Amino acid sequence: MGTKSRKQAEKESRRESILQAAEVIMTKGGLHSLSVDAVAQQAQLATGTIYLYFKNKEEILATLTIKARLQLLSAFEKVEQSDSTPLDKIKQIVQKNYLFYQENPLYYDLVSLYEANNTLVESDEMYKSSEKITHLVSRMIDEAKRAGTLNENIDIQNFTLCLWGMTTGILQLIKVRGNIIYEKMQIEPTHLLDTFLEILENGINKKL
Repeated sequence: MGTKSRKQAEKESRRESILQAAEVIMTKGGLHSLSVDAVAQQAQLATGTIYLYFKNKEEILATLTIKARLQLLSAFEKVEQSDSTPLDKIKQIVQKNYLFYQENPLYYDLVSLYEANNTLVESDEMYKSSEKITHLVSRMIDEAKRAGTLNENIDIQNFTLCLWGMTTGILQLIKVRGNIIYEKMQIEPTHLLDTFLEILENGINKKL
């Protein structure tokens, strides 16, 4: 490896170590615990070194949000490429979103952060990462509609946005109130999700 290549590899490794340190901090203390000073301490670097790689903590958040979105996109792509029926694919992306929340709570919070906070400005790169997910879901809805399994009155673009909003809402309910709902009503989070999927399927299925 040449000197230039080695320096580039070292730079990329240092950048990744900074991001990993940020993940550790937020996993322990939540998104609002992130600061450049905390990252520097966790990564055992000088604060000034962090600024060589990221302008501020917002850029660190944005970078990790893109990473989280691409991971979610990868899970959706597997659904799109599966042999499931078009209608089942729509249900499966909701289930994949739930699994993403369970298995990657920090990444789920990062994805949700920009959905719930209108004071945060997304860069072009961030918007494109979100747009890829939207386009993929739209393709699956279009596939189901062309297969004749969806109500013909459903508008693909509108339903794509509504599906994302409804899924975000049910997952937020599970996250915030899931334990209380189970304690007071003995309803498991998975049962809430199953009920949502049943209502969803009944609502979008082609009327015979």
